[in-house]
Amino acid sequence: MYAFFERRTVTIVLAALPVSAAIASPGDGPASYSHILPLGVDANQAVVQLRVPREVYLHARSPELDDLRVFDADGASLPFALVDLAAPPVVSRQTTPAAVFPVHGPARDAGRVHDSLQIRTGADGAVISVTAPTRAASDELVSLVLDLRPAASAAQVDAAAPVGGLALTLPPGAGSYSAWVALDVSDDLQNWDELAEAALSWLVNDQGASVQKDRIGFTPRSFRYARIRWLDGKPIAFSAIHAEYVVERQAARHLETIVLQGSSGRDGRDLAYTAPIAIPARSLGLVFTGQNVVMPVQVGQYEAIRSRKAEGRTTPQLQSLVNTTFYQMVQDGRRRASGDVEIPVTHASQWIVRPQTDVSERPGLRLGWTPASMVFVAGGKPPYTLAFGRTGVRPARVGLHQVAPGFSAGELAGLAAARPGNLVRQQSSGQAADDIAGRSSGNKRGWLWALLVSGVLALGAMAWHLFRQLKSGAQRPVA
Repeated sequence: MYAFFERRTVTIVLAALPVSAAIASPGDGPASYSHILPLGVDANQAVVQLRVPREVYLHARSPELDDLRVFDADGASLPFALVDLAAPPVVSRQTTPAAVFPVHGPARDAGRVHDSLQIRTGADGAVISVTAPTRAASDELVSLVLDLRPAASAAQVDAAAPVGGLALTLPPGAGSYSAWVALDVSDDLQNWDELAEAALSWLVNDQGASVQKDRIGFTPRSFRYARIRWLDGKPIAFSAIHAEYVVERQAARHLETIVLQGSSGRDGRDLAYTAPIAIPARSLGLVFTGQNVVMPVQVGQYEAIRSRKAEGRTTPQLQSLVNTTFYQMVQDGRRRASGDVEIPVTHASQWIVRPQTDVSERPGLRLGWTPASMVFVAGGKPPYTLAFGRTGVRPARVGLHQVAPGFSAGELAGLAAARPGNLVRQQSSGQAADDIAGRSSGNKRGWLWALLVSGVLALGAMAWHLFRQLKSGAQRPVA
């Protein structure tokens, strides 16, 4: 009976422990966060996007936005993913005329090229002339050599941009024409690779109407020089040949900036700047108030280094990310200023600027970052709330496949956007919610453990008393 009573007591105590854990864990709702933003969402959209607002980066408590939440009207947390929804690059074709150099030779050599062509180039590699080693009066046109670089420079096209085709124009007054040609490419005029073969044709009827295939197309590739050889048909000097450059331009990305004010640092001229930890800084610069300022600086963060001397104490040392010169001046009535410097994406609660010379002013530190995009399911009950500003919470984000399964990159980029409202600050300090929840949880946990300990002691006393009674009864003589 005593063993049975002991098992019952242990069972009651263990069953009470989960209750204590449940009471001790605070709730997760909009009221637990220091800042909220109401969100407007179209009723017919299941999956929506939102560029993470600037206010989130200024008030979130985690570098990775672990304290970011989306709640519905009932306080239920909605799944969301953080992604980069940068617009895809815009691809266009830009044509520019190439410099054309005819190559003459005997008619029997049509379709092949002399290995001993004399090609004169300038200091920049531009072709000046192309001639055969010997030329007779009976020589005919056998090929064309093209130099693409000068025309590309004149048209402000990147010389390294790939070329996707050549467009050819017949000489004035030419009628119908057809040929089969080969295209070779080279970067040094010595080694040539055959890139493509193509049929060319221009057909003109009696009424003057025409159809034409005037383009040599191929997989886009970067090259400097080209050579056209005739495999069939009579060679002809085209009046113009245009190279079709494939130009890829990245769409401008939204950039947020903040200017921080500095204070004295720990060492000498150092200036310290306090920054929100959630900002993923990818560029920085200095903002001057003076007219003519030149300031060579190092920019980075302090790192505690343990000294081998001085009994192993740690001392802060500057770990530099940027070592450059920022300036602002007016010359000939025109303002000249240094731009921002790109850096690896960095989260830091403090930035240190160390001037290399004496400074007459304390410049502002400008940080730039590219906001992430949030994709979430507009489920539950609207309206929705974006909450942030709480320490010690686990991330709520999930994988993109869990909120937008089967969506293509184009569909994601075209998602309807949620509309953030005005920022609402719920506590004077974002830690207030955590402190209140912590104190409430601590009080409940203390009372519950006190109750459990008292109950265990009482049950133990009862068990001991019952055990003594059973033992004394067992020792009595049987009548």
